[in-house]
Amino acid sequence: MQNFATKTDAITYARGFGWNKVDGERAFKDLNLPTDEVTLLNAMVRFAGPELKHRQHLQGAQKGQVTLKKKELEAIEKQYEQMVQSYENQIRCDRSDFTMIIKTCYGIAQKFGYKDPWIESLIVAYDQYVKGGHKAA
Repeated sequence: MQNFATKTDAITYARGFGWNKVDGERAFKDLNLPTDEVTLLNAMVRFAGPELKHRQHLQGAQKGQVTLKKKELEAIEKQYEQMVQSYENQIRCDRSDFTMIIKTCYGIAQKFGYKDPWIESLIVAYDQYVKGGHKAA
């Protein structure tokens, strides 16, 4: 039979049974040291009843809340990602529509002798964008 002179020794002993440091400290807080192995085991058994069950219940509830919040966050992130994708698609579509209107109007204006290098470069850049594999929407 072992004797334990300090709380550190007692907690190390409890950890051998899979206990964590905090539970060991709580179980041995009212214990008079030095003491023997039987006294430590008795203190552990008394603590392991309703006190430990209550703590484990609280920890389980806390883990459930963490899981719930994590799932909520994942759902919000997915919703945000879909919203951003929708906005990007709408911008791409609007850009395409706007450029096509400019292209059509400029084609009509060219028949009357109008020329604008900025519009021509816009049309060339847009055509390259579309031909480069990007969808115009």
